[in-house]
Amino acid sequence: MGCGISFVKYVLFFFNLIVALLGLAVVGIGVAVLLNWTAFKSELEGHITVAPWVFIVIGAIMFVIAFFGCCGAIRESHCMVVTYAVFLLVIIIVQVALGVLLFAYQQNLKEALVKSVDTLFEKSRSDAASKTVFNNLEQQLECCGKYSAADYAFLVPKSCCSKLGVTGQLLGETCTIADANSTGCSTKVGEIYEKWSKVIAGIAIGLACVEVVGALFSLCLANSIRNMDRRSHY
Repeated sequence: MGCGISFVKYVLFFFNLIVALLGLAVVGIGVAVLLNWTAFKSELEGHITVAPWVFIVIGAIMFVIAFFGCCGAIRESHCMVVTYAVFLLVIIIVQVALGVLLFAYQQNLKEALVKSVDTLFEKSRSDAASKTVFNNLEQQLECCGKYSAADYAFLVPKSCCSKLGVTGQLLGETCTIADANSTGCSTKVGEIYEKWSKVIAGIAIGLACVEVVGALFSLCLANSIRNMDRRSHY
């Protein structure tokens, strides 16, 4: 019966069940990141805050595509399986393109992100709201200033100190340059982006390779269903 319709059907069903769960997990990650970074929306719009929405959209698309795959496999619907295969091929192309773009324009995107942090730091000198946002950034990323605590001269905010030393405690819970986090926020954000952009690009390309297998199984199943329908008419 072609590729062995029962075997292919159940393999495709469980494959898409896993993809659907992964899609929900990706949506959950996007929502969690979005909630945690709410305070930075107004200042870092278009850079950090776009990432969680990308996760949510990708996760939702993964779930919808997996739904077509599961239903098509169980119902042995040629139309649904073919639709699933087409969607999967499109998403494979998009994922590979995304991975290539992240690798190709990694430095440009990193520079844009670092520039946003630099601008936020400069605004924090005269704007109370920006100062609050930047202090929150320092606490979450355990960084200080743009490039180091020296950017503050001697008036280092408490958000720069993950842990106060003896000197800071003696001075009444004051954060000193000696106790402050050594890495600047612009440097830290750049390092985080550089690290995770490679991971995300690698995952996107890796998933595309796995999805190629799913696309082949779906096309095989669609062919088996069509052949079975033809035989039933004779």
